[in-house]
Amino acid sequence: MSVVQRGFLYSLSLCCNAWLLWGCTTIAVPVRGQDAVSNLVARCEMEFRQGKTEQALATASDAIQQGPERAQAWNARGFIYASQGHKSEALEDFAQAVRLNRTNAIYQNNLGIAYLESGSNPDLALQAFNEALKLGPQSAHTLKHRGMAYRHLGRFEEALADLTTAAALDSQDATIYANRAVIYALRQQYREAKHDLDLAAGLNNALPEVYQSRGLVEMFLGRFDQAEKDFSHALALGTDDNVLVYNRGIARSILGNSTGAREDYERACREGYLPACGSSRVISRSVGSSL
Repeated sequence: MSVVQRGFLYSLSLCCNAWLLWGCTTIAVPVRGQDAVSNLVARCEMEFRQGKTEQALATASDAIQQGPERAQAWNARGFIYASQGHKSEALEDFAQAVRLNRTNAIYQNNLGIAYLESGSNPDLALQAFNEALKLGPQSAHTLKHRGMAYRHLGRFEEALADLTTAAALDSQDATIYANRAVIYALRQQYREAKHDLDLAAGLNNALPEVYQSRGLVEMFLGRFDQAEKDFSHALALGTDDNVLVYNRGIARSILGNSTGAREDYERACREGYLPACGSSRVISRSVGSSL
């Protein structure tokens, strides 16, 4: 069961980059009469939305060169870096945006998300989210991410409170329920976790993390057939998490599907999850001795 717990913890960081806020301009195209930096930032946003990411990055860098004192340019480039998975660069740019303008709630929120994504500074993430909530109206978006910071710090009661308030403010955001389910599961409230994951799947059936987490909750509830189905669905959605493959192997083994379990263990082993290698050898010997 400890293997299942590890897999559960591994799968819980949902949709951070997708929920960054642009927040650098109120328009999407350059406008005559605006200063050069504002027009560059607007052009950068337009290019990014058109899928021209490298061009947008170059435009954002040009905006910074022309106006290094302009927080919006740093925030724009940080957004693009984050979308590319360049976490350290994004963090540096968001931090500079906040240094230049500490009273912008969106910049504080993005800095908090960047700290969360870095995986090493949940305290600093919490500080940024607290500042964002002081500066702006109560935001489901920021409360959700502050709840995630509280979870990383082991402050489950506060995490649960933030995520519950976020759900009340925005009942259509599947990731709020998915993240609240994590808290319930860590508190061993598996039925409540299952309920939230059912809600999340109903709102957005394209998030593999929801099915991965629900499969793990089903395993804690002893519903291994449903767990195997959810793990398979998560994999069909395109995730390549080798711990997920290994946990499906566990479910299949418990269900008596030795062939399927061995295939999953071998796949997870090939993909670098070392505990799967030992399980693969054990089940191979078991199958061989039964022939």
